[in-house]
Amino acid sequence: MKTIEELLIEVGEDKHQNLSTTSFKFKTDLWDFFKGFEDKVCVEFGTHKGQTTRILSFLFDKVHTINHNENESAKELNNDRTNIVYHNFDLYSNQLLNIQDEISVFLIDAGHQYDQVISDLNRAVGMNCSSECYIVFDDYGCNVHRENVKRAVDLALSKNHIELVKGIGHGVGHNFGRRRYNEQFRILEDFEGVITKVIWHE
Repeated sequence: MKTIEELLIEVGEDKHQNLSTTSFKFKTDLWDFFKGFEDKVCVEFGTHKGQTTRILSFLFDKVHTINHNENESAKELNNDRTNIVYHNFDLYSNQLLNIQDEISVFLIDAGHQYDQVISDLNRAVGMNCSSECYIVFDDYGCNVHRENVKRAVDLALSKNHIELVKGIGHGVGHNFGRRRYNEQFRILEDFEGVITKVIWHE
C-alpha cells in the first residue's frame, strides 16, 4: 500500500500550480478521514486530470468518476489502477447516471455554478446511496465561489438535507493565487472543502 506522501508525488500538481485541482492538504485530509473505507464505493463528479481520482482509488474498493469527455489524461495517470470506472456523461442532462453499486461517498467537484451544485447534490441523493452516505464538496470556501458553491451547500445544510461533518483542506485566509494578472486572487473565506453527511428523513 502506498503512502499519501508517495501518491502526492505521483500526482505532481498542488492547487497552487493548478487551480482546477484539489490541494495536497485537501487530498491528505480526505486520506485521513476515509481510511477504513476500503470495501466501499465512491463516485466522483468531475474527473479533470484524475489526480484526486488517484487518491480515491487507494481509499475505496471502486471509484466511478464522471466527466463530459473521454478523460485520456486521467486514464494515463491512473493506468496502473484497475478499480476506476470512467463515465463520459453530461451531469447536467436529464439522463439517468446508471451506476448500480451502493455508494458510500460522493466527491462533488464538477460545475461550479449554483444551479449545477444543486443539481449534483440532488442527483447524488437520488442514486443508490448507503444508509451512511457522505458528500464531499471542493471549493466551498473560496471567495470567487461564494455565491455558487458555498451558497448551494449552505442551503442544503440549512434545510437539513445534509449535515456538516468537518472542514478539510486549507483554512480561512489562505491564498491560492490567480491564473492571470487581471483576475481575482483565490482567497479562502472558509475551509477549502467540506465533508457532509446525508440526512435521511422518514
